[in-house]
Amino acid sequence: MKNVATAAVKASRLYRDLNAHTVKHLAKLHEYLGVMLAVNNAFSDRLSALLTVQTLLSDLSSLNSQIEKLGAASSKIFGGDRSRIRKIEELKDTVRVTEDAKSCAIREYERIKENNKNELERLDKERHDNFLSMLKGIVVNQVGYAEKMADE
Repeated sequence: MKNVATAAVKASRLYRDLNAHTVKHLAKLHEYLGVMLAVNNAFSDRLSALLTVQTLLSDLSSLNSQIEKLGAASSKIFGGDRSRIRKIEELKDTVRVTEDAKSCAIREYERIKENNKNELERLDKERHDNFLSMLKGIVVNQVGYAEKMADE
C-alpha cells in the first residue's frame, strides 16, 4: 500500500511539472492572440485610408458633374453668365485641390497596404516558427515525462 501511495505522489508531482512546462509552451498562443489585436487595428487603418480615397473620388465625380451642368447652362446664353463662369472657375479650383488630396490619400493608402503586407509576411513566418517550436517543446516534454513515469 505504501508503494502505491508513493507512486501516486511521484506521478502527481510529475504531472504538475509537466503541466507547468506545457503552460509555458502554450503561452505562445496567448502572445499570438495579442498580436491579432494589432493586426486588426492595422486593417482598420487600411480600411479608413481606402474610405478616404473613395470619398475623394466621389467628391471629384460630383464636382465634375456640377462643372458640366454649369457649362451646359452657360453655353445656352450668348456671352455666358458671369456668375456661372465664376462658379465654374471656383469649382475647377476645388477640383484641383481635391485631385491633390486624392493623390496624397492614394499614396497613404498604398503605403499602409505595403506596410501591412510586409508585416503580415513577417508575422506569418514568426508564427510558423513559434508554433513549430511550441509543438516540439510540448512533444519533448510529454515524451520525457512519459519515460520518467515508466521508469518509476
